[in-house]
Amino acid sequence: MEDLKQELKNRLTKLQNTLAESDFEAYVISNQEDIWYFTNINYKPEQRPFLFIAYPDKKPLFIVPQLEVDHFTVPYFDYDMDNYFDVTSRNGQNWYDVLSKHLNGLPKVGIESNGELLTTKFTPEINWETAFLVQNQRMIKSNYELDKLQYVSDVCSNVVQQTLKMSHTGTKVIDTYALAMKVGAEEMKKHFSLENRTINAVWPSKYSFMPHSIPDISSEIGAGPNIDVATFNLQGYAAECERTFFTENPTDDERQHFEQMMTARSIFLDHLKPGNKASDIEDAVDSYFNQEGLSDHILHRPGHGIGLNNHEWPTLSYGNDTVLTENMVVSVEPAIYFENQGGYRHSDTALITKDGYRLMTKAPEKLENLILK
Repeated sequence: MEDLKQELKNRLTKLQNTLAESDFEAYVISNQEDIWYFTNINYKPEQRPFLFIAYPDKKPLFIVPQLEVDHFTVPYFDYDMDNYFDVTSRNGQNWYDVLSKHLNGLPKVGIESNGELLTTKFTPEINWETAFLVQNQRMIKSNYELDKLQYVSDVCSNVVQQTLKMSHTGTKVIDTYALAMKVGAEEMKKHFSLENRTINAVWPSKYSFMPHSIPDISSEIGAGPNIDVATFNLQGYAAECERTFFTENPTDDERQHFEQMMTARSIFLDHLKPGNKASDIEDAVDSYFNQEGLSDHILHRPGHGIGLNNHEWPTLSYGNDTVLTENMVVSVEPAIYFENQGGYRHSDTALITKDGYRLMTKAPEKLENLILK
């Protein structure tokens, strides 16, 4: 608990210093993950807004629904609290009435970009300025966070390795899915959280060319490029690990596409280091795929940030010129997809280090280790 108390104090102090430098009198945070980041309180909004207001020079303020007051009364950090009645209420008892009472008249009030639309619509009298302070702070991980991320990465890796061991022609998708459910139940006993998620399943080749499809759980693994997908969230932190594998000897075309994916992966990793821009990653990967005549077979960016969620900033794609920094954590997943053949994608969770990177998830990578019979 002492480690958690110090971590939360450090996070709030860092934000307060940024507020002071930016001349914000107050800063409003309404996103569920962002509030968890500063409080470690699990909750489900159920339509009702929760508002966390940080100030540069005093303790923060919670504005919560009346029925959640006891839930939000925790001993491990210092804060004030106010409440409103419900998602809509009598005049003067709405969440925006309470918010305006605390902020109206302040010369410069910030709001995190992901909470802008709803909050500012109901409080036009407040001098709002939208910013990305929490997003930018969350991109750089502390040692406390890195320990948590490594823990979930290890669990995720273990499930992928077990899945590869049990997979052969005829293995049912539901059996690969059940493996993660068993691990999830074990983790729930150790560290209960509303956000715990242990998802793992094999996408057989007839589904693997559609990365966001949902395979029929009664379908079976067979010939062609199958992809095992594991996306985990434990103790509030995420990891992902994925592997393309075969249970029959791959064709010449399949071998070629696998090696093209692996070359793109090597190019990605060569560029994954401090000082490069996030957009440099996609530029380098896409340049190689274009040279190989594969531009029509790219369906998504080659990577994204990982932290409290499996998809957060920085996105490693065109249009994002964020400079990569030590202690960012990202996915490594350049991929190509072929309808009626399958997809080719390894994914790992990776830490950007002082000089390059370190893979936090571990599973076989080379083709000779991924032909499973």
